[in-house]
Amino acid sequence: MRENKLFQTFRLVSTFFKKVSHKTIMFMVMSLFGSQSLYADFGSIVDIGMAGDFYFSDGSANNGQVFANLLIQNTWSDSQLWVDVGAGGLVGDTAHSYIKAPQLFYRMGKRSKFNIVVGRELNDWSYLDSHWNMGMTQPLFKWDTAQPEEQGLTGIFVNIPVVEDTLDITLFGSYMYLPTQGASYQLTDGELRSSNPWFSSPIEAITLSGERIDLNYSLTVPKAQDVVFKPSYGLQIGTPISKMGFIASAFYLNKPRNELVLPFEGALNLSTFKGDINILPQVANHQVAGLDIGAKYSIGKTVLSWVREFGIDYDVPLNTTYPVLSDQDIYSLATVFSVSKKQRVGLSYIKVDRQDTLVEGLFSSTQIDAYAARNRFEEAARVYWEGLLAKVSSKYRVKTKLMYTQSLQKDNVWVSADVRWAASRGLEFFTHCDFFGSSKDQIVGEDFISTYQNNDRCLVGGHYAF
Repeated sequence: MRENKLFQTFRLVSTFFKKVSHKTIMFMVMSLFGSQSLYADFGSIVDIGMAGDFYFSDGSANNGQVFANLLIQNTWSDSQLWVDVGAGGLVGDTAHSYIKAPQLFYRMGKRSKFNIVVGRELNDWSYLDSHWNMGMTQPLFKWDTAQPEEQGLTGIFVNIPVVEDTLDITLFGSYMYLPTQGASYQLTDGELRSSNPWFSSPIEAITLSGERIDLNYSLTVPKAQDVVFKPSYGLQIGTPISKMGFIASAFYLNKPRNELVLPFEGALNLSTFKGDINILPQVANHQVAGLDIGAKYSIGKTVLSWVREFGIDYDVPLNTTYPVLSDQDIYSLATVFSVSKKQRVGLSYIKVDRQDTLVEGLFSSTQIDAYAARNRFEEAARVYWEGLLAKVSSKYRVKTKLMYTQSLQKDNVWVSADVRWAASRGLEFFTHCDFFGSSKDQIVGEDFISTYQNNDRCLVGGHYAF
């Protein structure tokens, strides 16, 4: 077994700071149902649900899930308060939980006019980045890596409509950094474990000179203020992505990378004859620029996108093995069009142009998969179909989405299907299935598909919004 495989999931350790207790979750859920007077003033939606995740591989355990989401939006003034938060977790003795906040902001002024936003807001920085869930511009919530959710940058946004519905300018500045959230984990007796199948635990041992060497992991957690308080700024200028007709938008961001970088110390402990691996998460700064050009027409939309990541820099701890992240350019062409009044088809392609990630330090001669697998995809093509299968009335309808993604460089395939039945105005049942096919016999962590090839599953559940 290759030594480098023990590092294939180190990037997921970047979720170290997001663990929360079940008491915190329960307090939040109870708060959602304890503020009925607030609903009347602001107009809100409380969404609660349960689901079962059924896996078809022995390597991934079935689990139950509970979740609750709260959306609050005021409707009584020119300004706007927006609260979009959620909580949930796995059910069981080793349950893992989460809190998320995709958007949480206050807007001073009408959206269509000059306005200032304070808080966490989603913005259409890059069509490519959002469509492919690359996480370059905005952090992702990846508790379920097959269904990541974008979360906004946190700071101050100044929105300036120069020409109404034609040219907008957005200025962004912040001194607060909230990175991508992944699956929670536990570090116990030198092992990184999680009951969430979307956390890929590193291997337990390697073979050296014919001898088995067990691995003992540790994590040096930086101070919260050293992670959270980081400066960032940016600019966007162009036409709104939702505008009919010609679309052109450019942006520039100088900010911390949404994924932490994970240098590590490695040594053989002669007293225990174990390999000691200590991970030292670091915040890296980078610059991201991009351009969207396309058109939105009556039956669809076509967008050609480019994103460049460059100037990646971070403090390297002494005596560690660490990645040297090169500049990269990402290109994408996407189109979506209606084939009928209630059905549409989407086609897209993505290509990453970059050099292989160099590794420096004690293990610099080793190919480390977690460093090599820098992006969700390096080159891929996707086709999807979505639409309304049946509609009995405005309350009863069945919607579905089928998606096929081919990783062209790695010869891996991902097929997903999503079916949702609206049984009443607030009640919906759903089934979401993912199937992965890889040309590799074992998990090598080369990309998203090969890393999770054992996670063929169907998620079945329901939720009620009121």
